[in-house]
Amino acid sequence: MAARRRPAEAIARRTAQSKDCEDRVRQALSRLVKAGVPFTVADVCTLAGIGRTFIYSQKRPDLTQAVLDARNQSVRAATTRAEDSLDAQTASWRERALNAEAVVSSLRSGIQRRDEQVSDLTGMLYDADGVHLVEENTRLRELIRNLTRSLAESEKERTRLARSLDGARANVKRERGRNVTQLFGDNP
Repeated sequence: MAARRRPAEAIARRTAQSKDCEDRVRQALSRLVKAGVPFTVADVCTLAGIGRTFIYSQKRPDLTQAVLDARNQSVRAATTRAEDSLDAQTASWRERALNAEAVVSSLRSGIQRRDEQVSDLTGMLYDADGVHLVEENTRLRELIRNLTRSLAESEKERTRLARSLDGARANVKRERGRNVTQLFGDNP
């Protein structure tokens, strides 16, 4: 009779070990899902301390399906988060670039207006008879100096904003490349 009990005890022990392994897999799966990072079946196996054959066993199709579903969901969630982050960053850089372009455009129109005003004032330095008007000449020269100084400052500001725009465009390009690398790895 003792000989017959041994197989029953071995079966009971294997069943208990199998149940323990299944519990460890479910706990590992729960921890990986809570971490919110993409994971693989190998990650679940390593964390649970079991082999892949245990998960893929035909005796446990519900466990296999649970692991595969959780893995697929983790990858989808990571991809969605990366896409959302990319969209937010791209929108931010795009808005900055558009703002810089608007400022550059307004500065260019300001410079053009000042150039026209300088031309008009230069033409007014002499009256119709060619007689030099001293007081008006002095006032207009001072105005020309001020406008020239203002023009130079506007040109510096335009140059600075153009550099900022170029930098913003380069940052957007670099962010797109980095995000593509994050989404797809080294294989585009």
